[in-house]
Amino acid sequence: MAMGGGMSSRLFQKIREERGLCYTIYAQNAAYDDTGQITIYAGTSAEEIGELTQLTIDEMKRAAGDMTEPEVLRAKAQLKAGLLTGLESPTARAERNARLLSIWGRVPDLDEAVAKVEAVTTAGIRAYGGALLLQKTALALYGPVAGAPGVEAIVKGLAA
Repeated sequence: MAMGGGMSSRLFQKIREERGLCYTIYAQNAAYDDTGQITIYAGTSAEEIGELTQLTIDEMKRAAGDMTEPEVLRAKAQLKAGLLTGLESPTARAERNARLLSIWGRVPDLDEAVAKVEAVTTAGIRAYGGALLLQKTALALYGPVAGAPGVEAIVKGLAA
């Protein structure tokens, strides 16, 4: 949730809407039984890739320091709504159960899941965001990307 709803909204607003540097941008997370993954995806032109990369790094660092209570409350509401929507069809329930079984070895009931979402704090999100900046980073590029910064530059920018 930390990088999903809130971070996607910030990236979309700052980079796509305000600056027009890409046609799409979002953040998503994935959980596995032994690790997790945060993905930031953006589609842009070769001319904009350097500035888009720098602004994305800047926005990630800024979010780690100033994520607001209203942003966290919105993200929590979106996540709880997603939990309920995920129970609407048999297929969605089966996918949720399989995912939870593979990650946790059990399927927590809805009340437990909602309680965990409610327990998230703005301070916790900020601490988590700061820790994410120091994690292992990978980079995948597709298209005319000769002018794109390399993963070393991104890691250096996140750590600065």
